[in-house]
Amino acid sequence: MSDTEPARPSLGDGEVTSRGRGRDARIGPIRWNGLPGRAARFIVTDSDVAAVLTIAVQCLESEGFERGAGEFVEKVQDMRSGWVAQDLYLGDIRKSWRRGAVEWFTEGTGLDLFVPFWRGATPTLIVACARATREGTELVIASHVSVRGGADSNDAAPLLRRSWDALEQRFRADGVFVSREKLWKIENDGSPASQKVVRDLLGWR
Repeated sequence: MSDTEPARPSLGDGEVTSRGRGRDARIGPIRWNGLPGRAARFIVTDSDVAAVLTIAVQCLESEGFERGAGEFVEKVQDMRSGWVAQDLYLGDIRKSWRRGAVEWFTEGTGLDLFVPFWRGATPTLIVACARATREGTELVIASHVSVRGGADSNDAAPLLRRSWDALEQRFRADGVFVSREKLWKIENDGSPASQKVVRDLLGWR
């Protein structure tokens, strides 16, 4: 998405206006965007775990998240844990610091209403992972806001909410939806979405 294209509209309830994709995403002037560390867990009757993950990744990409290069995918496969996973990103640590400084200087001047002065999105790692269980295919999507970025807003939150809603609609339309659960954290139980795994495999903090 180029700077000449229209920005994403604000969704209300303090949700953010954003422009761009992945590590190049920029965020409009906003102060509150949801609590960090949010995740969702779906159960569907579709037994094709890889297909369920593919649908999830497509929904996330449609909201501006950008998938990783493949390192994480391969390392999760090597774990032989029964999970398949994909990492996706919003924001960049260096751009976040650079644009965070710009935001500080332009705050309240009116310049912060113009896209070139929007800050870089808070660096956020999204992990989508799926596995087969007795209940059906379990799909977990979790966000990890980096502590090394120049902004601490949870910029991924509204994009995630839209992705989860789109996923539920898709699963219901396909007749495979069982449940959707909001999670505030992922236990360090070996799930690729847990903080320990992303720290160990990607060095993400």
